[in-house]
Amino acid sequence: MMAGVFLVAAVHAVAPGGAVVVRGEVPQVVVVAGDVRVEGRVTGNVVVVLGDVVLGEQGRVEGDLVVLGGSVQGPGVVKGKSWVVGGRAPSGVFSWAWALFRLGFWLVASFLLLAFVPRGVRAVGELSGSQPVVSLLGGVGLMLLFVGVAVLAGVAASRGLQLVVWFVLAFAFFLLKAMGLAGLAWAVGRELRVWLPASLSGEFARTGLAMAALVGLSLLPWFGAPLWVLANVVG
Repeated sequence: MMAGVFLVAAVHAVAPGGAVVVRGEVPQVVVVAGDVRVEGRVTGNVVVVLGDVVLGEQGRVEGDLVVLGGSVQGPGVVKGKSWVVGGRAPSGVFSWAWALFRLGFWLVASFLLLAFVPRGVRAVGELSGSQPVVSLLGGVGLMLLFVGVAVLAGVAASRGLQLVVWFVLAFAFFLLKAMGLAGLAWAVGRELRVWLPASLSGEFARTGLAMAALVGLSLLPWFGAPLWVLANVVG
């Protein structure tokens, strides 16, 4: 409940139509599913989930910068620590090297998760495949809870403890993201098996093909990024 109160008080925007531009002086910035451009001075922390941060020439963050599922660009200054768990190409321009890296990373991640925690992947896949609406609502709720705890840590904890809590949260967020995407790929692959040849209808092969399709679709312009965010939330 306390995390929810701090979240409501601190969040600037959830899924804004355009980038959130910060001018002048503000105490803290929290944006979910959107980009942030810092042109002024943030006296506290900046937390961005599923978005990019651009630091203008006059942009200055006195506290810490936490970006989960995005990148940081620009010549601005961050006096505190920067924690970035990337989810997009840093340049913002399509890159075959970046695309191949993402594809390889998520193929390996889905293979390892299915190999070592198959019951968890299947359970996620069963739920996301049979109850997508419930999965979507649960994902949104979990994301808001996650951001609320991050904001609560930033407000209530000491500087050293903040970094520890944010590191733990970032690691937990990544594990949930990976398990969710692997489970969703497993569910999609199960639906595709009737159209696949026998050599590709096995659990590992069809899950890998579905993951490759998800990553490939996420690279398309216009609707690729929203589709990837939706897959993450549902998973």
